[in-house]
Amino acid sequence: MKLNRLIIVLLIFFSLTFISSASAQDNVDLNLTDENADIIEIDDCSDLIADDSCCDDESGPKTYYVAPDPENPNQVQAPTVQPAIDNAKPGDTIVLNGTFVHCHFMINKTLTILATPGTSVGVCPHHTHMMKYGSGPEDHGVFYISPQANGTVLKGFSFTNDFYYIANDVYNPFGVYVDADDVVLENLTFNWVGVKRETSKFDPEDFQFNAIILNNTNNTLIRNVVVGNVNSFINSINASNINSNNISSVKAEIKELVASVIIASDLNILAGDSSSLQVTLKDSNNQLLSNKTLTVIVDGESKAVTTDDNGVAKVSVKYSTSGTHYLTVSFAGDDDYKSSIKSSKIIVSKRTTTLKAPKATLKVKKAKKISITLKSNGKAVSSKKITIKVNGKTFSAKTNSKGVASVKVKVAKKGTFTYTAKFAGDGAYKSVSKTGKIVVKK
Repeated sequence: MKLNRLIIVLLIFFSLTFISSASAQDNVDLNLTDENADIIEIDDCSDLIADDSCCDDESGPKTYYVAPDPENPNQVQAPTVQPAIDNAKPGDTIVLNGTFVHCHFMINKTLTILATPGTSVGVCPHHTHMMKYGSGPEDHGVFYISPQANGTVLKGFSFTNDFYYIANDVYNPFGVYVDADDVVLENLTFNWVGVKRETSKFDPEDFQFNAIILNNTNNTLIRNVVVGNVNSFINSINASNINSNNISSVKAEIKELVASVIIASDLNILAGDSSSLQVTLKDSNNQLLSNKTLTVIVDGESKAVTTDDNGVAKVSVKYSTSGTHYLTVSFAGDDDYKSSIKSSKIIVSKRTTTLKAPKATLKVKKAKKISITLKSNGKAVSSKKITIKVNGKTFSAKTNSKGVASVKVKVAKKGTFTYTAKFAGDGAYKSVSKTGKIVVKK
């Protein structure tokens, strides 16, 4: 009997072992095809790896997605790319998406930096890498790949450098400056579009653009690069083992643009009034320019306005206190017209005021209210302090919604006295005073 039980237990054990083996074999034979719902391509859910919290292995490489500030793509004023580079670890990937201007990016570790289709970067005319970071080239440029960034990959970018955005002292800007080994530069386009700026001392034909600079590098791969327009070239300084293929050069025509003119007169308004500053945009042939975007900067705030069919754009303004506000209107130019800029000012003046000071009769040492009325342009002015000075003493009260201040006055002796009612003025209203008579009886 015991033998039979032992045989049954052994049979059950071998059966379970067989079933487990079969189940494991089934898992190994999982169908790895595009139709299998269990397979997810990284490209289809790339946002899943943009967050550090997604990954079980926190030490592994990560991918970060970076866009410009929607309000300001300027990477000096509102940087988004350099902080991502600084926070990334060697081996990480950074994907840029959008239009970035005033760029000077320092890559000081091994990174893969990619661009989505249509992404562009433009050189900063104000800062070099040496000025900004204390190391790197002393020329103006976009990407600097430092000696610590061996093995970095840069792929998919369009480099723009409109002549309008370049300051007068920027003569040899670069796109990519490589100081590292084993760097891959792939699918890059350099669009150095030369448009002469009226205030510039340089001509686009004389401009020199260093699309790529290789400085003492080794094993650099340059593939699918388009170098376009006005003297662009790839500059190699003591570099070795450069593997390049499919590099093309495209020369673009420099279009003669028509000059634009902004007309904006100074505006004079009173404190508290709503008004609008009218701006007109026309070309050098006196042709009004419609549907053009102008940038208006006043009191440090920027606002975009669009010209109507008559080339006119209006900026609404209202100030509660007096003062002078300086305003700048600019047109960035486009494919047909040159840029232009105009400065003007808004002068806000205080409003004039009047006081009504009636004759009053009082009794000795008895307080009595004297009603003083404050108005501006016939309208009551409320919540303003009114003082009455009589016989060496000063009394005060605030005006109500009807502009009336009920001032309690008390005189210690009999007689006829002259009093002075006064409003000292403030940021919106001018000061005013008025005299009146007080008769004091026993």
